Amino acid sequence: MPGFHRPGSLRSIHALSPSTRTVLLVRSPDDSAAVGALKEGAKGYCSRTTDPRLLLKAIHLVEKGEFWVRRRVINRLVEELTALERKRGGKGRELYRKLTLRERQISGLVARGSTNREVAESLSIVEKTVKAHMTSIFRKLNLASRLQLAIYTLQVAPVPDSD
Repeated sequence: MPGFHRPGSLRSIHALSPSTRTVLLVRSPDDSAAVGALKEGAKGYCSRTTDPRLLLKAIHLVEKGEFWVRRRVINRLVEELTALERKRGGKGRELYRKLTLRERQISGLVARGSTNREVAESLSIVEKTVKAHMTSIFRKLNLASRLQLAIYTLQVAPVPDSD
């Protein structure tokens, strides 16, 4: 979009429309720029040369509340969060222990990639209850997204296999 290529543009979009889910299409994908875009509120980050079928899949997933980035970007996010955890001096584990058992269960399922609906089905609760727990988790851990929660959980708590 003309005029929306400068730093801070995504924040401006989200200030105007907080529910907007943005997928950036970029000429030259860059992992560092992708991390920056996610921090500003983007939900997806793709090359302009992405196969249209894959782009459509990305849009559908973002529309459902998921994220779409290259796997290497996830690695970079984990590295950044690991460095942040070191700076916190282990406070992350202390905060995680303050979650209720149910909140820790939900965090673990989110870390495995479960949607709210899948979490609800797995725990035999309604999706609205999952959303209430997610709000509480985000507040307690000072996080803003499922992606942050998944990475945080993977860092501070072992996530059991789904077998």
